[in-house]
Amino acid sequence: MLHASRSLIRTSSDLHTSIRNSSSTKHVFACVLGSGVAGSSVAYHLTKRNIKDVLLLERASDGDFGVHGVASPSGTSFHSPGLVSASHPAHRYKPILAHSIELYSKLEAETGVNIDFQPTGTIRLATNETRLAEFRKYVNRDYYKEGDVCKTTLLTPDQVRELAPDVDHSKILGALHTTNDGTISARALTQALVVGAKNGGAQVIDGAIPKEIKYDKEKGHWIIALEDGTLVTTRNLINAGGIWANDIARLSGHALPVVVVEHQYAVLTPNKTPGPTPAIIDHDSTFYVRKSGDDYLFGGFESLEKTVIREDWYKKGVPTEGSKSIQADFSRLDDAYKRACDLIPGLQGSKVDARAAVFSMTPDGYPLVGPYDKNYWMSTGFLDGVSSGGGIGKYLADWIVDGEPPAELFDTDASRYERWGDRKFFTERSRETYSMYYNWSYTDRSAGRPTDRISGVYGRLKKDGASFSFRNGWEVANSFNMGVQNEEYLPTLIREYEMVTNKCGVIDLSWKGKIEVKGNDAEKLMDYAIASQIPALGKISSGLMLTRHGGILGPMMIFHHDRQRSAFILLTEPERESRDLYWLRRAAAEKKFDVQVSIVSEYLASLALVGPKSREVLSALTKSDVSDEGFPQKSTRMIRLGPVGVVCARSSTSTGQLSYELFHNRAETAKLYNAVMSAGREHGIVNFGQAALNMMRLEHGYKIWGKELTLDTNPFECGIGGLVDFEKKEFIGRESALELKKKDFDRRLALITFDTEEGCVLDDRYVPSGNEVIRIDGKEARVGQITSGAYNVRLQKPIAFAWIDNAVGKNERLVVDIGDKRLFATSLETPTIPPIQ
Repeated sequence: MLHASRSLIRTSSDLHTSIRNSSSTKHVFACVLGSGVAGSSVAYHLTKRNIKDVLLLERASDGDFGVHGVASPSGTSFHSPGLVSASHPAHRYKPILAHSIELYSKLEAETGVNIDFQPTGTIRLATNETRLAEFRKYVNRDYYKEGDVCKTTLLTPDQVRELAPDVDHSKILGALHTTNDGTISARALTQALVVGAKNGGAQVIDGAIPKEIKYDKEKGHWIIALEDGTLVTTRNLINAGGIWANDIARLSGHALPVVVVEHQYAVLTPNKTPGPTPAIIDHDSTFYVRKSGDDYLFGGFESLEKTVIREDWYKKGVPTEGSKSIQADFSRLDDAYKRACDLIPGLQGSKVDARAAVFSMTPDGYPLVGPYDKNYWMSTGFLDGVSSGGGIGKYLADWIVDGEPPAELFDTDASRYERWGDRKFFTERSRETYSMYYNWSYTDRSAGRPTDRISGVYGRLKKDGASFSFRNGWEVANSFNMGVQNEEYLPTLIREYEMVTNKCGVIDLSWKGKIEVKGNDAEKLMDYAIASQIPALGKISSGLMLTRHGGILGPMMIFHHDRQRSAFILLTEPERESRDLYWLRRAAAEKKFDVQVSIVSEYLASLALVGPKSREVLSALTKSDVSDEGFPQKSTRMIRLGPVGVVCARSSTSTGQLSYELFHNRAETAKLYNAVMSAGREHGIVNFGQAALNMMRLEHGYKIWGKELTLDTNPFECGIGGLVDFEKKEFIGRESALELKKKDFDRRLALITFDTEEGCVLDDRYVPSGNEVIRIDGKEARVGQITSGAYNVRLQKPIAFAWIDNAVGKNERLVVDIGDKRLFATSLETPTIPPIQ
């Protein structure tokens, strides 16, 4: 995380001397670097939490509003198209967007700044069957209730004609319509947020260019030296520098996983003044167009080969002129503009005033939000800064004040590229993400893959027909096509499942996050940070980390093999490992524990042997006793399997099958895999992937993080309250957990199954995957939402976990729209099979 400091940075004692000698020194709780939408929103929301000791620094002095340098033409906010969208492919992101819209709807009245928020709504055009299916899936998963700020519906072409007469409805199949979002003046929005922050007590300095940044370990604050000689000391530093964010980061020895990309847009003056119309987006040609006075504002995301990333600016620094130095080249949008004129004939013959700007972005298109170092916070890398800026500002301000994330938003983790991302990946993936910005359907993207995060058997698994998904840099085997010609996806999974559950299989789990806690106070930290009982030597068990409010920060498996209880391994998820690391280190610092907490995922690999024949395979490889008596459930042993020494953990928690997980040195994965496959050949051993594992865990009712278990839930409503050990006198979240234990909740987590037509053809399009909305048959109101689903081989029908309102009776007939079908669902009182104890 913290790179070697550069020679231009003075020592901490030098800066202390400067502070003593400076006539202009400011001491604040939070200093925000950058006053675009992202930075001004954080400052505004900090003051709403009654934090008045906030300083907002803006490097420019040529702002759009004269008084301050906010919304400078050299930055990004000045050039934003001002689209405010409530639709997003990640549904957990939607509350962020909803807060933005609620805030913008009242901000003008609060600050007196005319932000020109027009809640015209947004339509996204479907010009082919793939896009129509994508939008149908989105609506089926869009959970809203009466009173929610926005609602999405799928429009027919005739309905599009009524709403947006300028669109040639004969050339579309339908559209996704979102109500109450729309457009705004990004420049005025920035000014309004700054005014709101000042009204709340924040100070604002424009023309403030940081020269040096240093962390004072003794005093626990950051020291910022500005070029004009002013010095700032702050408990919390928030880097919201936009296109200059990486230059700011370098002053403290950091480097950010961001790129600066050019963006082409134009003001179009049509021959006829446009009438009222929603904002219009076409996902296939990637253009957007919105009404702006008597003109249109038009832009698009260039194709892969035309996308320009300014790596020269990364190496040399972003020039002071920033966006003002970019030359407009509207020819890059020729295809998008031609398509726009075809779909919106009124654009033809418009006068084109071509413009250009630069944006900062990350490889996956999500911003960097949250802690990056000791009280060093990030809020940068936005491609949708206006849409999400209001909500993200509140999210980050709440995190800073409360000391914990207020909602599950792991997609934006500021440290998610740590330990594996490099500039080659950042540029290649960012170029692909930018060019496919509106392509929600195609998520298995190939640019920059594979990274160094591959297991020792990646090549072998690929050769054996593995298809891979991408998780935080890791290549994760999802399923295997064993040479069966034209086999559909679902039959492939069923075959894998049946082979493993009747014989045995091996799965590569090297991608799992692994954190080591070691040192004299390791056990003390575990007892304090983990709400569950810590396993004894030679045991493995499930544990929970809770927030101080009692929410589920993260479930994990825990084991140790050290008689001094001074070294523990925590198994987590790759998307969460940086957040867990930060949380554990912060808890250790709070209590002044003598421990080292580090991520060991890069060299501690694992394979799992699963199925009724797995013990026989294991026995063929070791002289150790692996019987039930010699190696009971939920225990660990250090044994040698053929040529490789492993820590072998027997646990059926996630599979419901006889299972052994083999932890070993990543350099020996290939040797271990070959030995296991050789010994298992006579027992019918096969490879299997995450999709079949998901089928197994659902049939015995095992809940997982990111689906059923998130920051937005707690152990007691999820039915895992038994993991909270109240015999312990102190652990993080204990008081809140005690209160939650007494509480009645208005929803329940249930397993449901779906009725299928007799003799129907197996089709994975009609298997729920998560977020699908649940209704009572014959009623429109939403009463629940699916968290995850799979096909159940034993029942020969889909099965899913779902949150269901407690007001809904257990015998109620439920319906769920999946694809273009409406399926009937019923609650399942108990899992299909009980897990092995």
